[in-house]
Amino acid sequence: MNTKARAARHALRQRTRAHRDARRPHTLASHLLARGANPSDASCVAGALRGKAMALGVTGHRTLVCKTSAGKLPKRAPKRPCVRYTDRQFLMLLTAYNPRADRFRNLRTRLLSI
Repeated sequence: MNTKARAARHALRQRTRAHRDARRPHTLASHLLARGANPSDASCVAGALRGKAMALGVTGHRTLVCKTSAGKLPKRAPKRPCVRYTDRQFLMLLTAYNPRADRFRNLRTRLLSI
């Protein structure tokens, strides 16, 4: 197999994975982490967005998770319940979010500009 075909197949595989991951629902913290927020800010903002979701009546898809924003759970630990949101729901919550702290305001404007 020549290198051009291998490189083209690799690029196609990466593009397919990126599109598939974009369609899948994620937790609020993982949405923030994927967009470049640091873990401590992601967990703080995710908590605020969960409250905003309850106020707006946005319900995500309830499921179980093995990984948290702090890392993977131990191997034999039971899975933890979580709620996953689509990109559209996440952006709707982010636009309704009105932070007070400057670092969260800056994070919100940076995320909305992406």
